[in-house]
Amino acid sequence: MDGTAPPWVKRVVDARIFAVPPYVAGKPVAELQRELGVTHAIKMASNENPLGPSPLAVQAVRESLQELHVYPESSAPELRSALAERTGVSPDSVILGNGSDELMEMCAHVFIGPGCEAIMGEISFSMYRICVEAFGGAAVRVPLKDYAMDLPAMARAVTERTRIIFLAIPNSPTGTIVSRADFESFLADLPKERLLLVVDEAYREYVAAADCPCGTNYVAMEIPVLVLRTFSKIYGLAGLRVGYGIGAPWLVELLNRIKPPFNVNSLAQKAALAALDDRDHLERSLQTNREGMRYLSEELASLGVKVVPSHANFLTFCLGRPARGTYEALLRRGVIVRHLGSFGLDDCIRVTVGKPEDNRRFIEALRQVLKAAS
Repeated sequence: MDGTAPPWVKRVVDARIFAVPPYVAGKPVAELQRELGVTHAIKMASNENPLGPSPLAVQAVRESLQELHVYPESSAPELRSALAERTGVSPDSVILGNGSDELMEMCAHVFIGPGCEAIMGEISFSMYRICVEAFGGAAVRVPLKDYAMDLPAMARAVTERTRIIFLAIPNSPTGTIVSRADFESFLADLPKERLLLVVDEAYREYVAAADCPCGTNYVAMEIPVLVLRTFSKIYGLAGLRVGYGIGAPWLVELLNRIKPPFNVNSLAQKAALAALDDRDHLERSLQTNREGMRYLSEELASLGVKVVPSHANFLTFCLGRPARGTYEALLRRGVIVRHLGSFGLDDCIRVTVGKPEDNRRFIEALRQVLKAAS
């Protein structure tokens, strides 16, 4: 079926919607099999937990299947209370979303309108820009400095029209962080009213650097701060779509006014609660990531490519030449990674840390591809 909209649609739909770039997701294994007939492919493109979900979460979902005819509790009091206890805030400081990207959309819905601006890194999670432009705002994209957020430049970009600043710590797709001192200096440079600072900490659980700021320590400040986290990464629940935000109660109450009812389904709530209590799965996931990051960093460096130091569960490496050919050659070998052309890094590829055998397979495939290209 032709995907071109009929002429009347352009007459009734705001033109800004046609200008919004669609989100580009990592290629699924099934799609690769359909397109190239490749079997036994491995996916190392979407920063998923290679160990899968917590066994306790799987059990909780199974035990809840007979209740699928009942609407979930829209306010998710048990999960919100558990998250509040873990993060040291009150339950009325916690809001849930269908993934943390829904919470980004809520923020744009409340704070962005025509003529408004939102500041973000030029190379960062693309949903920031999509949410802002969908509500008629302008996305002010600030270039990175050494693959990391340039906080002084972001502060200088603030104008009277700025309503949101999106700051990812660690940043995706580069995996870089900022120091606590730089972050606090950045906060001091911001106006005390008029805007919301959204700190996206989707990969926070992987961060080992003591000098990395933790967003939850700043939610009680005069400057409104909303910290976003997710169960899609280290907790392995990407398929259930559950994220959460932490902010001042007045901010959470404001966002709740436009939150869709029952936006986090009952299975997601049960699984997230169980995953929070599975310390064994969390520790195994962290250990797998530490060992995988060490192996991939060393092997990539030995292949002569530039590796961006990462504090998440993925690595970005740059070839110094267009990387699409390398990406496509890896696909033909059954290894799915992420070419970063859609982020503006045409010479770079991002690879998610996998199981040891997947990491080895990726390195061997990359070695063959680079040798063939030399």
